[in-house]
Amino acid sequence: MHNMATTQRTPGGEHLTDLPPATPTTAGAPPVILVGGALTLNELQALRLRGALREVLPGAYVSTVYPDVPLTRAQVAACVAGKQLVPSRALCKGTAAWILGCAPMPREIDIMVPRYHRPCAPTAGMVLRLFEGPLDDEQICLYGNVPVTSPLRTAMDVAFNSELRESLPILAAINASAHLRCDYGQMFMTIAQQARRPGRRRALLAITKLMTVELPKID
Repeated sequence: MHNMATTQRTPGGEHLTDLPPATPTTAGAPPVILVGGALTLNELQALRLRGALREVLPGAYVSTVYPDVPLTRAQVAACVAGKQLVPSRALCKGTAAWILGCAPMPREIDIMVPRYHRPCAPTAGMVLRLFEGPLDDEQICLYGNVPVTSPLRTAMDVAFNSELRESLPILAAINASAHLRCDYGQMFMTIAQQARRPGRRRALLAITKLMTVELPKID
C-alpha cells in the first residue's frame, strides 16, 4: 500500500490541506492514519482538536468527513488488524459489539479463527486477541468486505465468555437496537440449546437478569 496526502473540508467549511499520510483500506473505505507514521501523537491530537480528524480506535484516526457508523468502524478495525484478518476469520466479541454500536471503543481487537493460531504481536499500538471457534456463513455479516460476527453470534460470544459487568450492558444494547433484530428471547433460546457449552450457566444468568431488569442504553 502507498501513502497518500489528503485535502478535506471540515464540517465548518474551512479547507485543511496536507493531512498526514494515511493507509488506504479497500475501495471506498476511509484512509486510516496510524500513530507512529508521519506525525506524532501530539500532532494528530492537534488535528483532532481542529476538527480535521477523529480517533476511531486507540491510535487510529480518520478524516471527520467519514461518519461514525458501523461500516467506518469495521473498516478501521480491519485496517488495524491487518494481515491477521484473513479469509475464514471475523471480527468478534467486544470488537463486533462496538462495530454494531453496542459497546464502548475497545482497547483490543478480537478476531475469531477456525483453529488454533499462535498469539500475534500488537499492531498500531493495539493488542490483537485470537479466539478459536467455528464460524458458519449465517453467523457472519459483511460491512463492505469486512467480516463481523452477526448480532446473535456476537451476543452469544459475549454472554458465554465475558464477566457479567461487561456482558450485561452489551446484551442490553443489542436487545434495545431494533435494526439488529436480536432480542432477549432469541438469546435465551440459543443459550438453552447449547447444553454442553462451557459458560452456559453464566450466559443464562445474564439473560435472566436482563429480562427482569431494565438497563440504560449505551450511547
